[in-house]
Amino acid sequence: MCYKIVCSLLLCLLGLACSSTSSSNLAGYEGYTKYTVQHGDESAFRYMVDLQTNDTDVDFWLLTRNMSVLTVGPQRKPQFESRLSQLGVEYQTQPLMDLMASLEANSTYADAEDLDECQPGDCESERPRNRQRRQARGFFSHYPRYHEILNFMSGLAARYPQYCRYESLGRSNEGRHIAGLSISLNQRVRPRRVAYIQAAAHGREWITTQTVLYLAYELLSNLRAFQRVLNDVEVFLVPLVNPDGYEYTHTTDRFWRKNRHRFAGHSCSGVDINRNFANHWNYQGASQNLCSEVYSGTAPNSEPETSAVVRYLEFNRQRVKLSLDVHSFGKFIFYPYGYARNTVPPTVGTLRSVASRAASQIGKYRGTRYTIGTSASILYEASGSLDDFAYGSLGIPLSYTVELPGDEFHVPSYDIIHVCKETFAGFVEFIRHVSLY
Repeated sequence: MCYKIVCSLLLCLLGLACSSTSSSNLAGYEGYTKYTVQHGDESAFRYMVDLQTNDTDVDFWLLTRNMSVLTVGPQRKPQFESRLSQLGVEYQTQPLMDLMASLEANSTYADAEDLDECQPGDCESERPRNRQRRQARGFFSHYPRYHEILNFMSGLAARYPQYCRYESLGRSNEGRHIAGLSISLNQRVRPRRVAYIQAAAHGREWITTQTVLYLAYELLSNLRAFQRVLNDVEVFLVPLVNPDGYEYTHTTDRFWRKNRHRFAGHSCSGVDINRNFANHWNYQGASQNLCSEVYSGTAPNSEPETSAVVRYLEFNRQRVKLSLDVHSFGKFIFYPYGYARNTVPPTVGTLRSVASRAASQIGKYRGTRYTIGTSASILYEASGSLDDFAYGSLGIPLSYTVELPGDEFHVPSYDIIHVCKETFAGFVEFIRHVSLY
């Protein structure tokens, strides 16, 4: 009886701690407003691009040529709305805290029947895997923290040592591991081709990490079904490129984008990892304002997170045939180039064809539709991204950025597994094309 009372008290304390952590990452956002702005013309779009690059008092969640989604603090609100009126654009508003409360209220756990690893007949065998199913049900129905992610990755490597290797590419600004998983049919033989996939370069994009971990889980759970896909191909996954920013979004600021680089003598911190790569660095869509959300850093590849990725890709540049950088949100698949609108890569036909095939596979699960093109043509010009660097600087033939679903950077917990499943189909289609090189 005493034991049960103690356990109940511990569970209550843990629940309070989790609740406190969940709410503390929104502290400071009281009075903020979310705006959805429809751009009336090019002048309104250019105003929004200038805001994103230079104004540190607004936070853009999505910026396309036709629409912007952003949050604005109470002090900035009157001036911002006045400018929108001058531009004659239409917009909708919603109090940010009300929005987040409604999203949290709609988050529930997935049903057990939604969590089968694969379709009947596709699995390696039909023997019971109850323990693995229970683990998957728990892991892919919430957003894990850094240590839980590393434990999951190392657990896969321990369970499948012949096919999976767990390693660290380096350490972040705050000393966390930038962990990777190598998956191949035989870890003792080095495949000639590599499919490189990374996620969570921006801390607030939680769903991206789960989709890449689900890819690892599905491949390893059903190796026989994917033998042809993995023939002479190594899949190298980095589910959490920005572990510091990711943790910071859980503990302090839910909408933090950058890494956690602190600069002596400055109150602002962080570098946008996806503006820090050495291809047309700081050319367009990036800023040298340290407080900007798109601050590109002191130099190309200046950040330990960026440098870790670059080291791996450069060392394996003769083998890497696919580079996928997974972000959210928007349902886009981008290929190079992003730094300039009218710059077309020489292999644009192949890039677009492969992206279309991947989008088609994603859509088969439940009809999710992706838009395909360059980020410069669909969104805005942005330089220093991984896809431009991998294609333009390293010659990696298949290089993409994938923007997953999840408005407000939030996929409800009951829908995590479904985003993972539909994205898995797209990932596999991308990997299939690696064998052509």
